[in-house]
Amino acid sequence: MFRRTRSLIGTAGTAAVREIQGLPAAQNPAVRRYFSSRANWFFLTAAVALYSVSWPTLPLTHSMPAYALPVVAAFAAFPVALAWSAPLIGWAISVVSAQMIGIVVPTVSGWPWSIQVTHLIALLVLTFFAYVRCALRWVPVVWVCTAIVFAIAAPPDARGGWVVGLTFLAVVVALVRFLSRSRRQLAQSTEQTQLVESQKAILQERTRIARDLHDVVAHRMSVVVVMAQTARYRLDVSDEAAAEFEAIAVSARASLDEVRQLLGVLRTDGEVLSAPNPGLGDLNGLVMQTRMAGAVVDLSDSVEHDGIGEASSLVMYRIVQESLANATRHAPGARIEVRIAPAGDGTAEIEIRNSAPTSEPVRIAGPGTGIPGMIERASAVGGVLTTEPSDDGGFVVRALIPDQGGQTVGVAASTLRAGE
Repeated sequence: MFRRTRSLIGTAGTAAVREIQGLPAAQNPAVRRYFSSRANWFFLTAAVALYSVSWPTLPLTHSMPAYALPVVAAFAAFPVALAWSAPLIGWAISVVSAQMIGIVVPTVSGWPWSIQVTHLIALLVLTFFAYVRCALRWVPVVWVCTAIVFAIAAPPDARGGWVVGLTFLAVVVALVRFLSRSRRQLAQSTEQTQLVESQKAILQERTRIARDLHDVVAHRMSVVVVMAQTARYRLDVSDEAAAEFEAIAVSARASLDEVRQLLGVLRTDGEVLSAPNPGLGDLNGLVMQTRMAGAVVDLSDSVEHDGIGEASSLVMYRIVQESLANATRHAPGARIEVRIAPAGDGTAEIEIRNSAPTSEPVRIAGPGTGIPGMIERASAVGGVLTTEPSDDGGFVVRALIPDQGGQTVGVAASTLRAGE
């Protein structure tokens, strides 16, 4: 029997909750936000408790018709429900209702206050939370209005004490809030200062690195250029050797220009000016420089350069540049074929293929980050890159690059093309 009764009560409660949730007022965002806070539930419970005390005790202190008792008790108790969510509104309702009740409703049985105890408790609670949660500019308004209400509602011998207490509370809360806000502002200012200093340190470090690179790399490259250009005058060389030295000087000057361009990105003091990034339009010059180094290079470029974005064009140039450098180092004497063609779906395919080397590779010390660097460059614009040995003993680099950086190339498509 007990279990059945409990089950019926649970079912009825669940049905009631569903009915309440289905009401239009329950779907209001403000209502849902109110009931989502545990603090609001606490003050709503406190308001109901005050109301349950205020209604039956109101006839003991005030003279009014029976039908007005629940209304007056509601004005005395229910504003507490807004103490957390809207304390200023709840305080205003409580202050106005306290003043109106004190003026309109007479007291009985020698009650010395113009309002009942529950209304007094609610007004004190709402005043405190208005002090704490409203804007600081409203604190004097809340203090003055509450002090006036207590000066009228309290017995004559207690008015001064209540006004002094409300004043002391307002001053303490305002000072605490002001100090707390000052500490927060100081913390935010300190954080912003630290951020600016860290950014400044980063920029200074970038400038230092750029300066060191310029002093080391650019100096060395300049020496190479000077030595290559003056070799024909310092040494007894043939015309072929002189042409070779001139090719070295041209290549070194091009490398020096690119180094200075990169330094212009690093430096922040304006000492080094950056040049336009290389792109597909510079491939012919790159191929010519590689041919001057003795390599046999064939270039086939059938894409529309105007339809390729600057970022993608730079990535394509760097991939071809690194592939040509790798082929000349690791496969001397090999024939190199560079093919750039549209691949459909807004992408371009790059293939750099070299045959087997005819002499020993050039051994240059280094970490060997060329291929990982090409893969990272391709990924930066949404492309993919694959490398593999060819059947004739050579090497093949294939990449699918979107025409505009930011698009993404499917891995399946690139893998299929790489296996063709």
